[in-house]
Amino acid sequence: MTLKVFLKSKTFLVQILLLIAVFALLSSLSMMMLKVYTHHGKTKVIPGFVGLSESDAANVVKKNKLRYEIFDSLFVPEAIPGSVVSQYPIEGYKVKQGRTIYLTLAAVSPEKVKLPLVVDVSLREAQSRLENAGLHLGKVEYRPSEFINLVLDIRLKGFPLPNDTLLIKGTAIDLIVGKGLSNEVTEIPKLNGYNFDEAKKAIYNVGLNIGVLIYDNSLLTNEDTLNCRVWKQNPAYTSGNYIELGTSVDLWLTVDQEKLFTSDDDELDINQETDF
Repeated sequence: MTLKVFLKSKTFLVQILLLIAVFALLSSLSMMMLKVYTHHGKTKVIPGFVGLSESDAANVVKKNKLRYEIFDSLFVPEAIPGSVVSQYPIEGYKVKQGRTIYLTLAAVSPEKVKLPLVVDVSLREAQSRLENAGLHLGKVEYRPSEFINLVLDIRLKGFPLPNDTLLIKGTAIDLIVGKGLSNEVTEIPKLNGYNFDEAKKAIYNVGLNIGVLIYDNSLLTNEDTLNCRVWKQNPAYTSGNYIELGTSVDLWLTVDQEKLFTSDDDELDINQETDF
């Protein structure tokens, strides 16, 4: 039988139809298997895990045919150690069965960081190193030294600290800084309108100290304390006015917009509540 005759034969037509049927059947089976594997059309609404212990969260995950992984551990003072403090995806999000939920747990103890080397560097460099390590600059005490603005020693609540000490993240470190051997002076910065962090940096940058903090009656909440700004200072700012290095600058703080950007020459109200 020649090829031309075979292609026109009934046998060839039957084989072609069988191949098409087999291909269609395999395609249909593949689609069915894919839907089963990917849980096509089956979604779950993610429950809330925040506040649950890890074991309780694991039970909820299993009940909802999901999976979970511990993504991170953070120290949250107000949270129960070992409880879930955040999740991803968030509660209410729709996902397919078997989706992995990433949980962040509250650490049992505060995170600790290593004290960086800050002795024998400038005050500005020391502050940068502390902040990069997760610590904060506390009080700055100036002492006579031939090296101006050089960190001479470090203290925590009055006690010296060796290098590489492990400290709770966010701890404030006090520094002892040189102010020169003579009566060195520096110009008083103008702090009106600054928040406390900005004022503190400006004061330390010119070799002065933070003095008394005086909060007015406009501060009613913790948020107010974080958002308050300087409305008066003592010594007051005057262009070209210089004071001795290490002098303390008292700050009056408020969230009252009417008090901000007023004249520095106004009389200071020293009868308000103070915080030493």
